[in-house]
Amino acid sequence: MTFNAIIIGSGVAGLTAGLYLARAKKSVMIIEDSVLGGTTATLDTIENYPGFQSISGFELIQNMVMQVSTLGVNIDFLNIKSIDFDKKQVICDKKTFGYKSLIIASGTSYNKLNLPEEDSFKFRGLSYCAVCDGNLYKNKTIVVVTSGMTGASSIEYLSNLTDCLIVVDKSGDYANLDKFHMTNKNIKVYSNAEVKQILGKSHVEGIEITNENNKITKINCDAIFVSLGKHSDLRLYKDKIKCSDMHILSDENMHTNLEGVFVAGDIREKSLRQIVTACADGAIAGTEAIKYIQSLK
Repeated sequence: MTFNAIIIGSGVAGLTAGLYLARAKKSVMIIEDSVLGGTTATLDTIENYPGFQSISGFELIQNMVMQVSTLGVNIDFLNIKSIDFDKKQVICDKKTFGYKSLIIASGTSYNKLNLPEEDSFKFRGLSYCAVCDGNLYKNKTIVVVTSGMTGASSIEYLSNLTDCLIVVDKSGDYANLDKFHMTNKNIKVYSNAEVKQILGKSHVEGIEITNENNKITKINCDAIFVSLGKHSDLRLYKDKIKCSDMHILSDENMHTNLEGVFVAGDIREKSLRQIVTACADGAIAGTEAIKYIQSLK
């Protein structure tokens, strides 16, 4: 199947681009491989977005998703294996999709545990977003995997949802995490530890960790929240698209060096990364994609 536009990423940049394209009666597919709404969906409170005194990231994304969905935009959760920029195809696990224009709005990605079974447990007890998925495991046994203070906000948020919270700290920076342990006696901390295996069949049932002495400890749990920071993943693009060390290069109209390929949001090289600038990027990218699609006729 071929779409007028495929958008990689369901954050505010991708959703805004989809909005502009759909309103121009173009067929649009948004592909997401992680959290619907990206980073924005993880924010408790947004107070610098025009028109809202205060709004949660989750609510803002819900509103945007509903808006584009009513216009017929497809949002699918798929893992992209590769992109053939010459044939204009996005190759996923079991399907290949064609495009006339491509908008890269994949933002930044969550750092993973890099375990072979990790992807199979995603959405089955394994999450990278405490705010998005925490309520699913209210009053359950939850593990947060962190490195130093990268998981501080996740720990604080989840500690309000359960009396059985376990922290696995990769860095061994126990001094910082100790404040959570001391203020909430129900938080147990394993310091200087590595997750070696996720346990379970169809859903997370536990993990195995090792400490600096290679002692193996099994922890039973209902959910694992990985909070190890974020990075820009350029592997799908860097062989064909001009990039800096961390971001994709473009002009002010979101054009990359490839014809018909645009970029928007946090993955783009720019000076300010905010929700409002991501929306602006998406609007420009969507508008430029419309012009490009029409030029093909």
